[in-house]
Amino acid sequence: MRLQQFVLVSLLIGLAPCLEAGGRFAPEQIRERQRALQKALSQSRTVEFELSYDFSVPGQTHKIDFVVLVPKTIPGRQNIVTVNYSPTPSRVFDENGNRYAAFVFNNPGKKEKVKISVKAELFRYDLLTARKNRGSALTSGGQAGAEADEPGDYLAHEKYIEKDHREIRQVADGIEGETDIDVVKGIYDYVLDNMEYSVLGRKDWGAVKALELGKGDCTEYSDLFVTLCRAKGIPARVVSGYTAGFGPATTGHNWAEVYLNDYGWVPFDPTAGDVGNPIVRGNAFSNLQPVYITLSCVRNDPVLRNYNFAAYTYYGDRIKIIDSVEFKHFAPWASPNR
Repeated sequence: MRLQQFVLVSLLIGLAPCLEAGGRFAPEQIRERQRALQKALSQSRTVEFELSYDFSVPGQTHKIDFVVLVPKTIPGRQNIVTVNYSPTPSRVFDENGNRYAAFVFNNPGKKEKVKISVKAELFRYDLLTARKNRGSALTSGGQAGAEADEPGDYLAHEKYIEKDHREIRQVADGIEGETDIDVVKGIYDYVLDNMEYSVLGRKDWGAVKALELGKGDCTEYSDLFVTLCRAKGIPARVVSGYTAGFGPATTGHNWAEVYLNDYGWVPFDPTAGDVGNPIVRGNAFSNLQPVYITLSCVRNDPVLRNYNFAAYTYYGDRIKIIDSVEFKHFAPWASPNR
């Protein structure tokens, strides 16, 4: 229905669900990915991909404001070689350790489109790599996410990460270990043993609901893993981004990072490890391959009004948006010292 007066309506793009058809770590994709990664013994790869956002404006809309996360270089993790925009953004800015591009459409047409083309080199980084690089600049603790933040900032109780909830505390109290790594491995095993992969829709449910249901997609796996780490006094955060290696099409993915003394922030992927093969399960804990494109380590992003990837505001009649990610090129696996 057409609005009879000027109305500001804010809609937000949520994290796309881990759909089997859409591409975020359905069980058979996990197995396919891990089989391919077992053959990859090198340390880096170059990828090219395109983010597309198609706007449909069926009514009378006067203006659209759109802001989207774009990847930035993170030493030891990813080197963003080029980023090309169409159209040119009104501004590109850094905040909360993330990079954003903002677009403004005044008197938009019936169809508008934003395309962001990225070429990136991805470097392997995991627990084994962190141990190897112990004491180097790569383990200084600020290599991803909000560089100015202290690890203690990632111990808080927050939306979706309800680390002070009674049920979370009960589970956390039953997980023990001599070292932080032992505790993190216990949490990892608990999540995999007590979660079943299931698509719960586009809504985020958070750690408590994931614990109660015993199922979820990569968002719930990561939320529960991070929440239990925080409940044990170990700084942890949810990472949002993309994964290369499934083929030309994919959507977003969530994994986790944990701050370990002497090693800094170390990534773990509990969703990818939730398969029957014990080798795959172990690799997703300590031996990840360079397929992860990091966008954000902020679970509740104020720039995006606590949603993931992007947000938009329209002035006038309701609009629609379809977002997609397409990988254009996969360079052969190669050593970063080539």
